[in-house]
Amino acid sequence: MAVLEMEKREKGSEAAGEGVGAGAADGATLPLTGAQLEQDDALFEHLMQQVGEKGPFQQRFNLLFNLVFTVFISMPYLNIVMAMAVPGHWCYVPGREHSNYTIDEWKELTIPRDATEDDGFSKCLMYNASSPENSSPLLDGLAASANESVGGGSYGAGVVGCQNGWEYDKTWYTLTAPSQENWVCNDSIYVSNVFAFSRAGDVLGSFVFGQLGDSIGRRPVFFVTLLLLVVGRGLAVVTAGIYPLFLIMAVVGSVPSSAAFQSPFTVGMEVSAGDKRGHIAMLQCLGWTLGICAVPLLAWAFTHWVTLMLITTLPCVPFIFLHKLFTESPRWLASRGETGRCREVLEYIARVNGTQLPPETDAVLERIAGQREKSFGLASLFSSRRLAVVTVLISYSWFINSVTYYTLMLHVNSLSGNPFLNYLWQSLVELPGYIIGQWACDRYGRRWSQAVCFLLLTFAYLGLVGTVANVEYSLETTLLVVFAKFCVTITFYVIYLQCMEIYPTCVRQTGTALASLVGSGLGILGPYILYLGEYDARFPHAMMSVLAASGALACSFLPETLHQQLPETLADAHRFGTDQRYWQFRYRPRPSARDAPEKKPPHAHKEGVS
Repeated sequence: MAVLEMEKREKGSEAAGEGVGAGAADGATLPLTGAQLEQDDALFEHLMQQVGEKGPFQQRFNLLFNLVFTVFISMPYLNIVMAMAVPGHWCYVPGREHSNYTIDEWKELTIPRDATEDDGFSKCLMYNASSPENSSPLLDGLAASANESVGGGSYGAGVVGCQNGWEYDKTWYTLTAPSQENWVCNDSIYVSNVFAFSRAGDVLGSFVFGQLGDSIGRRPVFFVTLLLLVVGRGLAVVTAGIYPLFLIMAVVGSVPSSAAFQSPFTVGMEVSAGDKRGHIAMLQCLGWTLGICAVPLLAWAFTHWVTLMLITTLPCVPFIFLHKLFTESPRWLASRGETGRCREVLEYIARVNGTQLPPETDAVLERIAGQREKSFGLASLFSSRRLAVVTVLISYSWFINSVTYYTLMLHVNSLSGNPFLNYLWQSLVELPGYIIGQWACDRYGRRWSQAVCFLLLTFAYLGLVGTVANVEYSLETTLLVVFAKFCVTITFYVIYLQCMEIYPTCVRQTGTALASLVGSGLGILGPYILYLGEYDARFPHAMMSVLAASGALACSFLPETLHQQLPETLADAHRFGTDQRYWQFRYRPRPSARDAPEKKPPHAHKEGVS
């Protein structure tokens, strides 16, 4: 079956999306010919070109929901991390308020030494003094306990656990959830549980809402996930005192973490011109980076965790009331056979763009409805050998990206100095990565851009193997870590874009959700890979270099999507990319049949035909 390459045109697509408005001003449209109606794979492309693929509607939607909304939605994605920070702490021993001791002097008298802690004092033990207000019994207890072993975990009668609660270092945080509820020492597992449950909620949400987006629509999933996020994060601030409820709210607020980004991105991709896909992905990535850069700055300004949670969650609330601006994807409606609703959305887009629907709209939509195929959710991703291989390769590439990204982010916790600035620098490096990633993807294609960056990431980790164990190369180590973060930023941008382009309309969000699920689920390996550094600092980087190299190989076998028409059906996906060569590097838009210059009959000049 021939495929009209409507999205493979740069100038032609521009004329169809932006230039249509000029023709529509006097009521003119570009009618579909009978030959074009025979092209089953490109029917909807004709309609979108008449409606406009680069008009005011697309500009407004993508700026509002794929940039501004992404900035706000990424903040509650990360505010739980800052809220769950555990400040430096030690046992509270009453009596200093009645003396002239400084904090350090009082800790010398009341807290045993522990060489394994950063400040040299135990976080969970104190000297057993019967009357700490009286310096003599205190010093007696100190003398009796001075020789006890603390760092190894064994201690005698002179050292006990904290009896009166804890004091917290308030240099950077006024109050966090763990310091408010004393989730430290024997209860420190509470913090780990919150992160584990949050990750489980993210995996669950990716699995459930990814499929719902393809079964009930992108629009309802968007508003349900947005509402869940606001409720989960909002109620977390009042449930910390009831730990089981706090865990539930952590899950509720994390369920939509990934799904909330997918719906606006999918709709934006499905209503915009093919050469704008990279731009839309860039908008989301830019919004993500701005959001995660804002969180540490806000945490620095508002050091109370309740204030931080509210000030980073409430900006999402107004988007709940923008239901009229967030339309359902007309491409998805057409694939579901909902011709009436699809026509209404197309008319709305045309009205905003100043265009008109062609007279053949109803006939085209009815024909698309007659082509509707049955989708079986996740099972559809493995409905053919080729699609199954593509699904495995995408999921594996997403896993490599996730484990690398989060492993690098964990380095922030091990850095000294201002934690907010450390987090900010790690986030800012993503901005040039996304910019260069879009340029490379639009010029050289998706798959080779990702493969080359994975190779560069491999070399960066190999360099770290040679520098990380030598303190003389601390500057080189820092530069290599920053360069590795730069490379993985590009690869993450590319794989996110490829997920939306490779999968057909009927399972687009399902396929993206599966890749996200695999990446999030296996991403928990990151901390364990870092733990290998306890034996040899070079081990984690050696392992990550192997993973990066395997990622380069895996993504190189994915089909190229630059200038390619989005697959509409599973049949399209089954043959997508079969005409591509492995060592093909440049992909130029090819004009469609409608754009080809009209050929004159051989004898036209003799008959006066012009």
